[in-house]
Amino acid sequence: MGKRQPTSYEISLTDGRLIKIHERPMDGGGWVSVQEDVTAQRKGQAILERTEEFLAAIVENIPEGILVKDARNLRYLFVNKAAEEMIGMSRGEIMGKTPRELFPESAAELIERRDRQLLERKQQLEVIVDTVDNPVKGPRTIAVRRLQIGGPDRESHLFVSMVEDRTGHTDVAAPTEAAA
Repeated sequence: MGKRQPTSYEISLTDGRLIKIHERPMDGGGWVSVQEDVTAQRKGQAILERTEEFLAAIVENIPEGILVKDARNLRYLFVNKAAEEMIGMSRGEIMGKTPRELFPESAAELIERRDRQLLERKQQLEVIVDTVDNPVKGPRTIAVRRLQIGGPDRESHLFVSMVEDRTGHTDVAAPTEAAA
């Protein structure tokens, strides 16, 4: 108070409520103090943080490769561990790049065609089995399900691909082409 600087701090009450206090000096002397009960807000934040941690742990540890692209520029935004292993590249090598920067031309063209199909159809939850020329591991038979999150008119418009490597599996359906 002696410095006449605005300040904010939180206190915990014995009944479990959390109160945020904002204090500000007034021109000509005196102070204004506002007390705000932020208990519900903090509980909501804690629930959201736990949910995000839970979902991140699941996505990171499922055996299916998960790749997320920005639908506007087709650059990879997220890749889980399984996708790193399937592609044979680290996240640092994949994220921020387009399929054309990562895959041979034929595979990149096929991925882009699948992206256009996804835009037209909105969702593609049925499995499409394709053969992709992986730049590190060679030809791979993959099964892909894809969906869009958001849309062209929204701030966030994403493509999510869920990829299973079926190379060498005897129960693999006939390949159609490539995806991701």
